[in-house]
Amino acid sequence: MSSHPPLILGSSSKYRAHLLTAASIPFTILTFPIDEKNNIPGRTATSTPSETALAVARAKAAALLANRAEDVRNALVVTCDQVVSCGGETREKPKDEAECRRYLKGYESQPAETHSAVVVTNTSTGAVAEGVDVARQHFLPLPAHIIDALIAKRDVMYCAGGFMIDDPIMFPYLGAREGDEDSIIGMPLVLLKRLIEQVSN
Repeated sequence: MSSHPPLILGSSSKYRAHLLTAASIPFTILTFPIDEKNNIPGRTATSTPSETALAVARAKAAALLANRAEDVRNALVVTCDQVVSCGGETREKPKDEAECRRYLKGYESQPAETHSAVVVTNTSTGAVAEGVDVARQHFLPLPAHIIDALIAKRDVMYCAGGFMIDDPIMFPYLGAREGDEDSIIGMPLVLLKRLIEQVSN
């Protein structure tokens, strides 16, 4: 990537931060909380998973720019959101253990399709670039004790679709993958780098 303003990651996700660090992309973290389910401009009951993810990523950017304007001056603000679909059902973070259990059990018959939205805002110029990367992860049947162990660790409760592909417990049950691992985790690096280039030129 060419030279660009400092990058601010508007996400508290340790998984996204880890991917950026592993890719040697310098960044700082700054977030502002929003209600991801209510009063999101562009999000409706009929929104597709990609439309929903992009609407939430836009709302995160808008909240940062409106409430932390001084802290994000002369920077590239990166905000993200991910929504999972499976068998026609849109899946965000599970609301409870029962829903997470149902999600995980369901992946043995249908792949998880991840819709990872990224919005990059150049606060110096006002330029904005955005996109959604879609990937699919197939799974082998998950035994009940594996599902119990995943839920007991709690991490999956905070992930769209209620699953993580980078948890060692999951490794033996990962099937075919269509798309990049980083996209399924929630930070599609190819898309991110392209968007950074677009707002930096």
